[in-house]
Amino acid sequence: MKETLKELSEIVAQANDIFFERHKNVDTLMGIMDKTLRKQGMNADAITIDCIAINKKIVLVLHDSKPDLVDIALGDKAGDVHSSSEHVLKDVSISQIITMMEENFLN
Repeated sequence: MKETLKELSEIVAQANDIFFERHKNVDTLMGIMDKTLRKQGMNADAITIDCIAINKKIVLVLHDSKPDLVDIALGDKAGDVHSSSEHVLKDVSISQIITMMEENFLN
């Protein structure tokens, strides 16, 4: 696993834990895609946060071509993306991920 993926996954895991502590009635599932996208020909890794009960998903994509950035997409399990934004990787924080989860999984 690449170091950037490992570091970002630790931030997401901590955010997921805090989110669960605050909202015990909302189940989320975190996934790491460190080979799947590459097998599909995409030079990228991703972290997913799924809220299966309401069919919503947050996907954080680390493209090899943009090592200092992360694309964050909001969508559903089927892969439909409702919005996407690019963030400076070093600026992504636990509180930012928690806020995204609360805005997308509680509304």
